[in-house]
Amino acid sequence: MRYYFGHRGPGASRSRTAAAILALLLLAVGCKQGDEPAPPGVGVAPLAVTLCHGSVTDILPRIALDQGYFSEEGVTVTLKDLDGKLAFDGMLKGECNFAVSGAPPIVLADPQVTPFAILATVLSDDDAARIIARRDRGIATPQDLKGKRIGMKKGVFGHIFLDLFMMKHHLAQNEVEQVFMDTDKLQPALDAGQIDGFSMTNKMVNAAARSLGDRGVVFAEPGLNTIHAILTTRLDIPLNLQATPRVLKALVRAEQYARSEPAAAMGLVAKGSSLSVRETEEIWARSTIRVALNNPLFVYLEDQYRWQMERGGSPAPASMPNYLHFVFPEYLRAIKPDAVSVTKR
Repeated sequence: MRYYFGHRGPGASRSRTAAAILALLLLAVGCKQGDEPAPPGVGVAPLAVTLCHGSVTDILPRIALDQGYFSEEGVTVTLKDLDGKLAFDGMLKGECNFAVSGAPPIVLADPQVTPFAILATVLSDDDAARIIARRDRGIATPQDLKGKRIGMKKGVFGHIFLDLFMMKHHLAQNEVEQVFMDTDKLQPALDAGQIDGFSMTNKMVNAAARSLGDRGVVFAEPGLNTIHAILTTRLDIPLNLQATPRVLKALVRAEQYARSEPAAAMGLVAKGSSLSVRETEEIWARSTIRVALNNPLFVYLEDQYRWQMERGGSPAPASMPNYLHFVFPEYLRAIKPDAVSVTKR
């Protein structure tokens, strides 16, 4: 298997919805002392919640579950490993109390239809997607992608990465045939020769690379497009309101464990997922594993929305929401104030 590594590069109606959510938030904050769990070791009635996540965005939730931080903070958490869009959509439908996903499903959702709250990012990865292609189809450099059939799931991170990769390497949109398909169809199509490559998250690319062996080539561009694992919920559901401080506290404790005991943390993440120890070590090396809520996230969401409208081809709200209306920094600020730099405008 050969790898190619590029160089690291550098409304009024919505206000009404935001105001309604803010009223609920203020109610929750006013009852904060009664809602917060007792310190570890003191009996509390646990809240049963489901946290849905996509791909490798479960690192801190998995650590928090394994180390007992959720239960010590008064929540019984069920983790559900789903596609990122399914995780976010499940949260909107009330099937999941919390979701951790990338940006695409967030910017494709209309908060006017179902309001949601952005609580924090729990991981940032600047090398989360790559392209796997078949060397036996004459592909060895980015320019060799001309005229080739490259698969991806429409509108998600792999699609965005391919688009930016093509722009960086001066490939026009019509010079590569983009083939849209479900993620579970990508590797079988590649193995069967129905496509010449695909662009997707590293987990899928690594599996395809192992399958192809010397017949494959992987294209990587660290820094081209960072993926943020974003924790969201619906604050109009009382259980979520009550559970949010507890979930955030457990995740912050998991972050502290990941920082102080990295080898042990990597081991339990690898054991609890389908990732190898090597893949887990790679994620640790290239990622920022931190519970935070910073202003650049909202510039990132706005950029993701523009890409969806201009090039993604997926239905998005007709006008870009002000994502700052749907962030609630008060929760994380009460737990970890130095991790919050959000200022609403």
